[in-house]
Amino acid sequence: MEIYITNCIAGFLSFDSNLKLIDYTLFKDDEAGSKLHDINQNILTSEEISLIEKTSDEYDEIIVETSNRHSDYSELKNYEKIRIKRPNKGGEYLRANLLRILQDINFISSPEEYNEKLTDISNQIAILKMKESSQEEDKVLIQAVNAIDEVDEEISKLIERLREWETIYFPEIETLHNNESYVKLIVDYDNNREKIIENNPELLNNIQISNGADLKDEDIEIINGYARSIMSLQNTRSSMEKYIEDKMEKIAPNLKDLLGATLGAKLIAHAGSIKRLATYSASTIQIMGAEKALFRHLKTGENPPKHGLIYQNPFVRTSNYWNRGKIARRLASKITFAVRKDVFTDDINRNLKVEFEEEVEKIEKENPFPKPKSTNKNTNRRKSSKKSKHHKKTKKRRRSKRRRH
Repeated sequence: MEIYITNCIAGFLSFDSNLKLIDYTLFKDDEAGSKLHDINQNILTSEEISLIEKTSDEYDEIIVETSNRHSDYSELKNYEKIRIKRPNKGGEYLRANLLRILQDINFISSPEEYNEKLTDISNQIAILKMKESSQEEDKVLIQAVNAIDEVDEEISKLIERLREWETIYFPEIETLHNNESYVKLIVDYDNNREKIIENNPELLNNIQISNGADLKDEDIEIINGYARSIMSLQNTRSSMEKYIEDKMEKIAPNLKDLLGATLGAKLIAHAGSIKRLATYSASTIQIMGAEKALFRHLKTGENPPKHGLIYQNPFVRTSNYWNRGKIARRLASKITFAVRKDVFTDDINRNLKVEFEEEVEKIEKENPFPKPKSTNKNTNRRKSSKKSKHHKKTKKRRRSKRRRH
């Protein structure tokens, strides 16, 4: 004899071969949402385990309707009798007669009550999914990456304004091109140009006196306060960069070692999550960030993009232009391998970057010079299509002339 075990919003139920309800184990009212969420995550619940182990020895087979693997039940009593089948006979019967069966087991008293409970349980599951999603560490990493891009943009604009402002008072300081050093020099000396000249002669080409305008103390102080605000933003950016480093080491150590924390985090942010990035093929990763160029290629027949975000990798960016596509392809393959190791295993391979560098060196040695340009097929197609269109227009004109005559 066989018994069928299935589940619904009320709990787990078992039916015999004649589809008679044999036994059931109901969820507690306040736990139904979390239990159903666990079932969707392929987690065995106490109700399912209890019902299987309570099954009488008179049954030869226990046919469970589940998406779990058979091995997940290996620790249970009657494991040798368990079979997995989805859907099974009992589950189909339950769904066809759900309201009547739920009333028979006193889970509901009317269809209206069923609708109320279904709404309540659905809300519980939705809240659990939202919490689970917000707790994913790559979500906060993505926000940090986006924030650091915005901070960089703002710092760039603010420093441009500071340089224009400071030039009125101290134009000689423009010889300092590093923005962080520029701001630090102003803040450290309270924007006192005499002290800056005295203590930093090598930075200012040993000038003795500034040619800038003599401003009032309140003018100098407001510029200095503005510079302090920029320094505060720069410090915030540094702390965010360290935060991204730490997060990437925890979430995606292989990807971080291969690309560096910032570029690796940008790829995760562009994909939406590290799990989604792990599902992408190497060819997709290669052109991530170059979607506009790809659509332009599909629309007009222009050359397809060779790289997107991964162009920021120094080995791609500094390579010879005729090798850049090959190097980008190799890097995309390595990224695919690295991110899948991060998502699906706990293994960390610290040699990925070294292996990639060796492959780059090999490509550069094998291709020291660009290959002769071959005829561009897309160009030929466009030319032939233009000729055919021109030929058709000419035929129409000739026909119209004949009709007139």
